[in-house]
Amino acid sequence: MTDPAATTSLRLAEGERELVAEEARALAEALSGAHRERALDLAHAARDGVVPPDLVDVLEGVAVLALQTGRARRRYRAEGERLMTQVLLRTPRGRELSAQIDAVNRSLGALAGRRIRSVDVAMRTLGHFTLTVHSEGASLTLAVRADGVQVESVTVAPEEAAPSRSGGVCVWLTGLSGAGKTTIAELVAEDLRREGRPVEILDGDRVREHFSRGLGFSREDRLENIRRVAYVARLLVRHGVCVLVALISPYEEGRRAARELVGEFLEVYVRCPLEVLARRDPKGLYARAARGEIPHFTGVSDPYEPPPSPDLVLDTDRESPQESAGRVLALLRARGYVDDADRGIPG
Repeated sequence: MTDPAATTSLRLAEGERELVAEEARALAEALSGAHRERALDLAHAARDGVVPPDLVDVLEGVAVLALQTGRARRRYRAEGERLMTQVLLRTPRGRELSAQIDAVNRSLGALAGRRIRSVDVAMRTLGHFTLTVHSEGASLTLAVRADGVQVESVTVAPEEAAPSRSGGVCVWLTGLSGAGKTTIAELVAEDLRREGRPVEILDGDRVREHFSRGLGFSREDRLENIRRVAYVARLLVRHGVCVLVALISPYEEGRRAARELVGEFLEVYVRCPLEVLARRDPKGLYARAARGEIPHFTGVSDPYEPPPSPDLVLDTDRESPQESAGRVLALLRARGYVDDADRGIPG
């Protein structure tokens, strides 16, 4: 369990509220005393849509229990399981799991472009395995357990450099409105242009203004918007351009299709807690959405599906835009899209 004092309130989207409330009531039936009261308190809070800090650890337990036992899928089908996973990933425990996945993906970058020689799986204890991948000049060992995947070791021969790639790449920055996607894209583009790299930014607002005019904000229209952006990105990448897409792109289905269409694709999750975004809110959008003045507003009245395994996670409530941009450049270098001689953005 996570220390409640280290957490903040957690808002639940409309579709998540009754799901969490029902699971909390079911847990309460199996408990007694203070534990039962806390589970019931969570059920009441979930119906109101805001889980206070002292109940976030109970919420984590409810989510983990529903997912690990398969109850979420049995009772609510795949949609319930998806919603409960979405809730869990916004808790401290979920953020820790996301950070583990982020570390694994960064480590897997050491194997990109290399020929795999062998893959070995070994069992340490029941439910605890290691996966070791040996490639030309590099090897990676992962520890795989029921509570997550962690990097145990990465070794790269000093004479081996990251494979050099010709042509372009699409860096797809996804995240809630106001998280910093466009600012980071502009900083990365500025640095790459200084090095003579062809760069284009496809920003969500400008895309809507020009070639996605007429599309609304239903799920179908959002997916079509992503498809159009991915098609343009594909054309640019084929001509050697580094394309920086700054788009909320809330649905995993759409981002997965974009990756398949573009090919050379790096997904970057620009993550920032909703409560921080609501406090910043320079355009007043979150306040208007909370009053019901903006329908289909992602994170308030429409869902956002966090990437399950992005190539990079940027926590913009903890790091500056310059630090975030520097990490994107480091990812491009690690994957061989930018030479080591290229300079990063000064902090």
